[in-house]
Amino acid sequence: MIPRRIGLVYLPGALPCFEDFGNLPTDLVCSDAMVDGKFASEVLDMLIIPSGSLIESQSVNKQVAAEIVKMAELGKYVLGVCSGFQVLAKETDVERLSTIPITREGLGLVDVDFKPLICTDRVKADIIDKSFLTQKIGQEVTGFHCHTYGQIILHGDSKPIIMSHAERINYKKYSQDLISGVANKSGNVVGVFIHGLLDHNPTITESIMKTLDINQTELATIKQANVKLVKIIKNEIGISTGIHQQVTLNQKAPKLIIVTALGSGSGKTFIVTGIAGSLKKRGYKVGVIKVGGDIRDAVSSLYLIKEPMRDYSSIQIGESGWMPLEQVVESASKDYDFLLVEGAMSAFTGLLNNNYERPMSTAEVALALNASTVLVVGCDMEGLEGALINTLSYVKTLKALGVNVTGVILNKLHISYITDEINQIISQTFAKANVELLGMVSRLKLDGGGMIPEVEIRYDYFGAQALDAVEKGINIDLLTKIATSPVPRKVDYNCFTVKFKNLLTQYGLNSSEGDKEKC
Repeated sequence: MIPRRIGLVYLPGALPCFEDFGNLPTDLVCSDAMVDGKFASEVLDMLIIPSGSLIESQSVNKQVAAEIVKMAELGKYVLGVCSGFQVLAKETDVERLSTIPITREGLGLVDVDFKPLICTDRVKADIIDKSFLTQKIGQEVTGFHCHTYGQIILHGDSKPIIMSHAERINYKKYSQDLISGVANKSGNVVGVFIHGLLDHNPTITESIMKTLDINQTELATIKQANVKLVKIIKNEIGISTGIHQQVTLNQKAPKLIIVTALGSGSGKTFIVTGIAGSLKKRGYKVGVIKVGGDIRDAVSSLYLIKEPMRDYSSIQIGESGWMPLEQVVESASKDYDFLLVEGAMSAFTGLLNNNYERPMSTAEVALALNASTVLVVGCDMEGLEGALINTLSYVKTLKALGVNVTGVILNKLHISYITDEINQIISQTFAKANVELLGMVSRLKLDGGGMIPEVEIRYDYFGAQALDAVEKGINIDLLTKIATSPVPRKVDYNCFTVKFKNLLTQYGLNSSEGDKEKC
């Protein structure tokens, strides 16, 4: 018998595996708000509402909301993390890139509102007041932020309990102290923005154990129950999809693909999300890594594949990102057998910026990894014709710089007018460029919001659309064949930049001339 039962909300848009929550959850609370045939408030001692897009997806229905409120009223313990915090709050202003105000109401259990403020830092923070989660005032804790709506507006019945010390705000290096944890007056309902609190800070789990009167023997029983729960959660791709992992493959060595693009808006995140889900479905243990610090781009993939954000999930470029490239590959290769690395902006963005330590661009990362590199090409702005011309230019330039470009994915394509003749021309074009055409994904006709990362994204909707599009339009078997094992190598970044500048000043350079540019 489990001595204390800790529930984890499991609804479309939630991220139940984004962190481990101290390996404490023992039960799932799904849309019926029941646990073992009884209402959750009757069974559970504590409830965790995870991060995700619960507010945007509006998946906390009346039954689940009623049970959350009832637990709070009964004096039981409720913890909301990031999006879960928004659920507990009064309202969230999600109009960051909208021309009209858009607000989403919460349950009002924590007397705060939220406004846009982006932070994707790993942070240190201080405990500044007591709650069931925070007993030791003045204790330092660590974790990471991953949010778009992070400005907390306090009201009279709220009690700040944690203060983060962030180094980057709204994409800029700007040190600022941010309130990142708030409790209600009685301290039994808490919302936090810091991810990983329960995983990396013994003082937090000790506070929960003390509050719930859990001894070490009971804790071991709880963690055994958690192992079984996590196995159930991870078997499903996404939430409430009915799609499950078919078989578990045993890779001898990890494979790696780096996915870059001709520019922002090409659909890298959408394509990477769908590929991650498709690989998971086929039995791979998939790890997703982001070049640069905007780790929000990786979250939609993690939603489908049910993997946590890790310390190595972000590759440092310049002053942005979490961990140096070499350490990322070494660490990730121990945990996963297929690594997807999503680039930042275009392949070349940042390459001419000499103000920071190298690498500064996705192209440099690709070269340093000696990685099989795939280009995602958005065809919506300039049509197929212009996209093909630009793609050939990118392939030619990357190859001249020594980057191993192996594949192309044409995205956001008007497929209706593509004839057999056009298909043949496209195939011949890429065959002569010595790259594989991995697939063509049609431009989606969307009937609602939720499809743009960081702006009212719905991970459930976004993930389902991405998985379906990739399964229909991309040759995953071919993608797995062109993937290579990561073999990091030393790169003379100064030489790389010189070669790039020479290519720019010699427009029309053919490959044989490019090969002469050696350092």
